[in-house]
Amino acid sequence: MMNEDTIILVFAKAPIEGQVNTRLIPDIGVRAATRLQHDLIHQRLMMLRQAKLCAVTLMCAPDAEQAFFLECGRQYAVNLLQQSGDNLGNRMSSGITAALKNYKYCIVIGTDAPALDERLIVQAMKTLYRKDVVFVPAEDGGYVLVGLRRNCDFLFEDISWGTADVMQQSRTRLDEKKISYQELETCWDVDRLDDYQRYLEFRKVV
Repeated sequence: MMNEDTIILVFAKAPIEGQVNTRLIPDIGVRAATRLQHDLIHQRLMMLRQAKLCAVTLMCAPDAEQAFFLECGRQYAVNLLQQSGDNLGNRMSSGITAALKNYKYCIVIGTDAPALDERLIVQAMKTLYRKDVVFVPAEDGGYVLVGLRRNCDFLFEDISWGTADVMQQSRTRLDEKKISYQELETCWDVDRLDDYQRYLEFRKVV
């Protein structure tokens, strides 16, 4: 069932050789790292298309004119927007601010958490009926989903992106501002070699 008051923003980098999954390249090589990015994006968009939860916009980097993204737009019937900002926090904040002008609820996800499934996303959507912010924390100390029903620019400023401190810094900011939030069950993402091997096993059983 479509939730017309909600939008999901999927942040993704185009699968350009040497520019994606760079931490994995020393272990699996450029071609496998690029293929991984390609597959993760398609898997995420396929899941969202089948779930039909709400509007979906693919937030594209470096730009929405990449042939890969144009094909994704056609194949999955999603809107394409270019990410805007000089760091991850700015890009997320910019996308959320624009989305909340047209939707009551905004959920932001990436493509590198294959275990983030429809069930968890639906749970996050329902949580926003009661809380201002919802997270799906990552095992490595970050998060793989954040949902909001109000602008919280401070959540995306001066955060140590890519470190184990991201989730804790976010908690501290929300506690200081006395803004209600909830964390759902922790999820894993693909960042290191053992994550990649876990992903390969995961794909065998789903």
